[in-house]
Amino acid sequence: MKECTRHAVQSVVRECWQNRGRLLSLAVYDIKVRNSGTWFGFLWNFFNPALQILVYWFVFAIGLKSAAPQGEYSYLIWMIMGIIPWFYISEALNASTLAIYGFQAELKRMRFPVAIVPIKTVLASLISHVMAMAVVMGIFFASGYRIGIHFLSVFYYMAASFVFLAGYALLASAITVLFKDFQKIISSVIRLLFYISPVVWVQDSLSGSIAKALRLNPLAYLINGYRDSILYNQPFYAEWRYGLYFWAITLLLLWAGCTLHMRFRKRFMDVI
Repeated sequence: MKECTRHAVQSVVRECWQNRGRLLSLAVYDIKVRNSGTWFGFLWNFFNPALQILVYWFVFAIGLKSAAPQGEYSYLIWMIMGIIPWFYISEALNASTLAIYGFQAELKRMRFPVAIVPIKTVLASLISHVMAMAVVMGIFFASGYRIGIHFLSVFYYMAASFVFLAGYALLASAITVLFKDFQKIISSVIRLLFYISPVVWVQDSLSGSIAKALRLNPLAYLINGYRDSILYNQPFYAEWRYGLYFWAITLLLLWAGCTLHMRFRKRFMDVI
């Protein structure tokens, strides 16, 4: 059983690495297709997040009079540094769930390395996220703020989020092929995750068992990590205990995703 599991992980990693050029090309193509046929095209990758940010800012900063929990930053800047990684994470969670099911026409026509299908969806979201972060950092500097050396920790959180989402994508895309209702369930779960993650509000204000339960959410580690590295110049190892917990969950998810994907990949075409 252990040998079979190890073989599954190695097979997925090897397949993605051997097809890394095709993986990147498919990810770039995914980005182009998303807004094809629209007047503004690629610019919608920035317009959509900007509009959502304005809505959340109006509701929480103006309506509920929320403020940044610490430091000299406005609530808008504090919120942006959490909501931009959330947009990336939620987009990847949603899109990768249907990755294999939505790619069925191509899979039926040609022999294809199936493992790269869910991964290219996550990679496409990561590329869009990197470009969005470049715009955000431009706004950050234009507002007169500066960064410290531990800003570099944000690249660690990008890499950590990619591994986490890759494991999820392999697992969720396989389950959706076998059980289509899973996608509906996940959509509801993602909406819940927005409110129980520290995206637009501060979890530090809570105490007791509720606070401990919310810290079990691995997405909180990533979102807080972005803010800590950019706004508060905290190194990624400052929360090393929480980091160990996050990586334990991530590696378990990656193991489960690779194992399920390899076990049922021969049945995908029959089910689809």
